[in-house]
Amino acid sequence: MIDGIRHDVTGHLVLVVDDDSRIRSYIKTILQSADLQVLEAGDGLEALEVFHTWRSRIDLVITDIRMPRMTGTDLAISLRSDCPAIPLIFVSGEAAPADMNDPKKGFLFVEKPFAPKELLAAASRFFN
Repeated sequence: MIDGIRHDVTGHLVLVVDDDSRIRSYIKTILQSADLQVLEAGDGLEALEVFHTWRSRIDLVITDIRMPRMTGTDLAISLRSDCPAIPLIFVSGEAAPADMNDPKKGFLFVEKPFAPKELLAAASRFFN
């Protein structure tokens, strides 16, 4: 429970991808406070390695859009080519492109900075 709101996300495994270690740590803390398990990657290429190792267990990927070596968008394309149903949450300090917020297609956008309840609300949409 965060901010007095119950989020039904317990026990799922989430891959968090962001080149800023402080943001990764912030997201990890939020997710772990809701009893989610977290894997981390510092960029899209590292995320692909982690994903291929843990693929059968990962329930959600949360990724920054702008990162060196591989953008979050390119990461999503690569992940979806291997695992079309993997849900994605994109995070960015910039406004959301219109095509990055479509829960029916399995992806959402959360603008930075965000409150813990915003991120957990987005994640819980994929776990219910």
